Amino acid sequence: MPAYDFRCRTCDAAFEVTRSISDDSVASCPQGHTDTSRVFTPVAVGGTASAPAPAGGCCGGGCCG
Repeated sequence: MPAYDFRCRTCDAAFEVTRSISDDSVASCPQGHTDTSRVFTPVAVGGTASAPAPAGGCCGGGCCG
């Protein structure tokens, strides 16, 4: 199951919850507050445009010629 990051709006605590993708129930903070919001963490994508395509095909991005 994936882990999701949350932040409490009441006490500003940051915490992680492991649950199914389809579970949309309220995530309570460790102090018991229910006014929380999910934190979306950007995913870093590295590499250069001049790098050769990986063996077996292309990822579909702009790196393939």
